[in-house]
Amino acid sequence: MKNGPAPRTASPGVSLFAARNEYEPFLLVLKPNQRLDRVRVDCGPLAGPDGVVIDPSRISVCHVGSVNVTVPTDEAGAAGEWPDPLPPYEGPFTAWPGENQPLWITVFVPADAPAGDYAGRIFLSAGAWKFEVPVSLKVWGFTLPRESHVRSSFGTSTGFMRLYHNLETKEELEQVADLYYRNLRDHRVAPRDPMELYPMKVSVKGVGWRGGEFTGELPHSGKRAVKAADDSISADVEVIYENRIPVTPGTPYRMTWWARTAAAGQKYTALIQGYNAEGVWEPAWNRLSLADGSLKWKSDSIEVAGFAPETRSVSVHFFPVFRDGRGSATGTAFFDDVSFGPAAGGGNLLSGGDMEMDPAGMSVEVDWTEFDRGARRYLDELGFNAFDLRLEGLGAGSFYSREKGIFAGFRQGTPAYDSLMSRYLGQVEKHLEENRWLGKEYIYWFDEPDPKDYPFVREGMLNIRKAAPRLTRFITEHRPGPDIMDVSEVSCTIFHRVDPKIVAELGAKGREFWSYLCTGPKAPWVTLFIDHPAVNLRLWPWMSYRFGLKGILVWEAMYWTSHNVYPEGRPQNPWTDPMSYTSGYGTPYGEIRYWGNGDGRFIYPPNRNVGVDKAKYLGGPVNSVRWEILREGLEDYEYLWLLERAVRDAPDGEKPLAAGACELLDVPAAMFVSGQEYTKDPRVILEHRRKIALALEALAKAR
Repeated sequence: MKNGPAPRTASPGVSLFAARNEYEPFLLVLKPNQRLDRVRVDCGPLAGPDGVVIDPSRISVCHVGSVNVTVPTDEAGAAGEWPDPLPPYEGPFTAWPGENQPLWITVFVPADAPAGDYAGRIFLSAGAWKFEVPVSLKVWGFTLPRESHVRSSFGTSTGFMRLYHNLETKEELEQVADLYYRNLRDHRVAPRDPMELYPMKVSVKGVGWRGGEFTGELPHSGKRAVKAADDSISADVEVIYENRIPVTPGTPYRMTWWARTAAAGQKYTALIQGYNAEGVWEPAWNRLSLADGSLKWKSDSIEVAGFAPETRSVSVHFFPVFRDGRGSATGTAFFDDVSFGPAAGGGNLLSGGDMEMDPAGMSVEVDWTEFDRGARRYLDELGFNAFDLRLEGLGAGSFYSREKGIFAGFRQGTPAYDSLMSRYLGQVEKHLEENRWLGKEYIYWFDEPDPKDYPFVREGMLNIRKAAPRLTRFITEHRPGPDIMDVSEVSCTIFHRVDPKIVAELGAKGREFWSYLCTGPKAPWVTLFIDHPAVNLRLWPWMSYRFGLKGILVWEAMYWTSHNVYPEGRPQNPWTDPMSYTSGYGTPYGEIRYWGNGDGRFIYPPNRNVGVDKAKYLGGPVNSVRWEILREGLEDYEYLWLLERAVRDAPDGEKPLAAGACELLDVPAAMFVSGQEYTKDPRVILEHRRKIALALEALAKAR
């Protein structure tokens, strides 16, 4: 805090303990008696054994910024200035009299640094004033693994990156996103969907139409019609014939079709678009019919006396409503028995106009070019251990609403859907296996089901299992129970409802369990909020280890604005407003509801004046105190993981030593008893971590 008191006990300097390949931060607070201008911070090298040094480039310095909390998250929070953002130190600054000027300094110990004692200094200066802070570092004789043994999923919306960094091109977005993902890697956290900008491209050949749903709901003839449902007030929904139809200029053509609408007298649109020899659409060549719909099937047509001389092909489109270019109209219409051909006769040039296509004659093709480019970067090079596998055609939903899946126009529950999805998911499973990515994926398609949703979730999960039995199914649960846990390989439970007994029972049967934090739980539980003790996030991985949890999830790491509260063009500034406002779930536009300070927000945009500052920001994110503390906990988890394996691999002659070390895996009650009874004193954690480090060194020497 800006005006917090100085520590009661003095220390000659800073003492750090760290493993190789570990980040170790400390706080240096400057509180001058008089104003200091042009304060500089310089880090000297850390000199270690045999002349080895840790270079100053491995030491980062950040300011500790604060945000003004006006609405406390809960009774444990408080209004006022709370430390959170950590903007990098970029040059001299002013320190004001009587005011704390905290600096967050982090040392990274290289993976090849020799074990032993290191020493160096931090140099502070402002004109004639100079001060040196001694720093000692003990590097343990073991190395934290490059890979994280806590799986994770943190949302990183590239839409927010584009908006807050003022980006214009795909290349700029890829560059910035890569910096964000590297930041997550350095914090031992995986982005939910690192391939968001690199999707697989799925095409189904032989369908004939796209954009609608083939339905047996009262077709004009045969078994199916195509349904176009437009419930958006900002986009046009259309059904498109997927093939361009060659035409001869000057020849009269006629298109006929049958249609019915969900509302009597509803306007709908039929459109023929013309293209030149290069395949370029020429808007002036359009032929359009705005027709009056009917509750019963009704025939209509477009007569074309002759297309423009340059026209070489046409496309056919149907819109269920009046097409105004803004997408404001809504409604549903059905189309069937579409025909296009020369007016004088000559047959239907449009195949599949009766909507009776046989799925057996269709093929599913997946273009992996972009996906593989992203996966090789983020799964192979950066080493993320988990990613949300985004699949077309799956259903979606939450406790609030849900919708069945649709693939190539065929709705979940139909034989055509099952056949096509099986071919699609089979290819996905095979491709992931061939590239050694199988097992890192999780399919997160439904969020927090209530018991009323269980039959729907079960159906969707079983569809995945039937089509691709080795793909990993995933579900978040705020009402955990065995009624639904049996249809997913990974169950991610809201933290305060984790039942260690269920975790142990189902974990022994091969189930994997994670936990998540969000707007809940609130105090006294471990939480993620700005106006709660930061030690919460260090304890979350410790508790995960104790409870047998293999992963952690937060729905978003950069939820910087709520479109419910802040209108388009005036996004929220997370540097000045720390509250996360509710979006979705039926919240009326403009109504103020609170999720909590910092919920879904662990990193900050470098643009501190969003909406006003239009400069292009091509750098990465700004860290936060909570983000750094979470990394400390994830590194602690690696200590536990290393000790567990060292005990397991101890030679027979060292079993007594191993038995003593094994006791350290049982986290003491002084640290925590449960998720709502835990220490707020980080020294308790540091002391137990030190004991684990000593045990690891002792076991290593005994080999």
